[in-house]
Amino acid sequence: MEWREPAMAFKVFLVDDDRYVRKGLINLIDWEACGFEVCAEADNGEDALLYIRDCQPELVITDIKMPVLDGLELIKHTLELKNATSNFVIITGYSDFKYAQKAVKYGVHDFILKPVDKDEIEKTLKKVAEEQTKKLQVKRNREKALAAAAFNELITAEPNKERFSEHLMNMDVTRTKGFVYVIIEANNDFVHTTNMRDAVSHVIKEDKSDFTVLFREHGSNQLGLLVSMKDVSAYKKRICHFSNDVKQHAARQLKTDVAVYIGKMVQDVSEIKASYQTAVKALQFKYLEEPDVSIVFGDTKNETVHYTELDQALYQTLLEQIEENRTADIQETVETMFEQFQTKAFAKDAVKTSINRVIHEVVRTVQSMDGDEKKLESLQKVLDWDHIPCSLHVTKEMFLAFLLEAAALLSQLNQESGTVTMRRIKRYVDTHYQEDLTLKKIANTFFLNPVYMGQLFKKTYGLYFKDYVLQVRINEAKKKLRQTDLRIFQVAESVGFSNADYFVTKFEKVAGMTPTQYRKNRSS
Repeated sequence: MEWREPAMAFKVFLVDDDRYVRKGLINLIDWEACGFEVCAEADNGEDALLYIRDCQPELVITDIKMPVLDGLELIKHTLELKNATSNFVIITGYSDFKYAQKAVKYGVHDFILKPVDKDEIEKTLKKVAEEQTKKLQVKRNREKALAAAAFNELITAEPNKERFSEHLMNMDVTRTKGFVYVIIEANNDFVHTTNMRDAVSHVIKEDKSDFTVLFREHGSNQLGLLVSMKDVSAYKKRICHFSNDVKQHAARQLKTDVAVYIGKMVQDVSEIKASYQTAVKALQFKYLEEPDVSIVFGDTKNETVHYTELDQALYQTLLEQIEENRTADIQETVETMFEQFQTKAFAKDAVKTSINRVIHEVVRTVQSMDGDEKKLESLQKVLDWDHIPCSLHVTKEMFLAFLLEAAALLSQLNQESGTVTMRRIKRYVDTHYQEDLTLKKIANTFFLNPVYMGQLFKKTYGLYFKDYVLQVRINEAKKKLRQTDLRIFQVAESVGFSNADYFVTKFEKVAGMTPTQYRKNRSS
């Protein structure tokens, strides 16, 4: 999180009862090169003290001998002021050691004798400016850290109002009305959030408005940005116009696609969390809106998104096509998948879940055939896409490339192992367990000799076919006993047993307890 800080020179205050000495100093020194600007002058210590108290210049250059209040007394009284921050340099014609001794006691930066040497005093000024810059940076870093914590607390929890006001008031946030939380997302390649922040700051800096901006790391390749409506006056207070401008400029700076998601406008700083939450919701419309415009919560083509899954039949079809290396069919099914993502208004997270389901199933299939999934060069890229956001067309290209590569590998493994039919039989049992399944009937369905099929099934999976069917049915029965109130005979029928007593006998043999005992144990 960060806000813009105006570049400015440190203030230096000249105190000397001789007007010509003051003017001489002003003309002698290259103040700007030394990091200072002369803010005021005084010809006596009493007036100088009032000015220091009210204006707190970073540096005071003073003579010692002055009317009313001399230079050393001025320094002494300044140090007694509450929150005194000014540094002092003494320029004097008096070389008495007692003056220098007191100056050291008061922490004076330098004790310079008249006539002033230009190089000597400029060297002192640069040293003071350097030390002051370091102090200021430490202070600002602390303020930023405290403000970041307060802002993060405001977004993620119930804020401590007192701490929030204290740390954010310096940024003029608490006195502003009208805020919008915006999420900026770099797509298709890893971009460090520092680079994102620099790119967005560059865009804002090009506008001459004095923006009040807070940044917050939102996630991988994502940056949260709080914008006050007074800052978008140049865009006729249309936040989408401002965001589109940021989107276009940031894309050019980062050399990648950039997406922007905008939460709802809120009036008071205490409501910023609501704007943040709606910006997060806007992000779920990522694959449903036009890619070249910002997505504004409440202003999308679809009123809502759906957290659902694709039809099981589509998954099944795609997996069979991959196993059989039917490249044209794979491409067509992937097109269908991505069309459904949009026509059925899938949320971004639902798209991610659907794609990951296929990826994990393909990897599992490769492993089941004793294949090495690490041979898939595209695997790491599709696994990374979960962490590196991608636009819809890039996601589809990566996903398809992975599936085609996996299909080619599985084809090779199939030629080596000849187990593709066994996997299809196993999958058939997994989805048709409630039907009357016998070795002979399944063998006929898949045009195999029953004896050969039984031997190959046992060799492939380490179980006899009938034992595997029983295992699937009992596992499904356990699920129904846990999740439903069906009676025992109804559970038996639903998993393919026509005789309830036979079901109870087989269940007890496999599970070590009766169905009734199993249900009772899981509910107690």
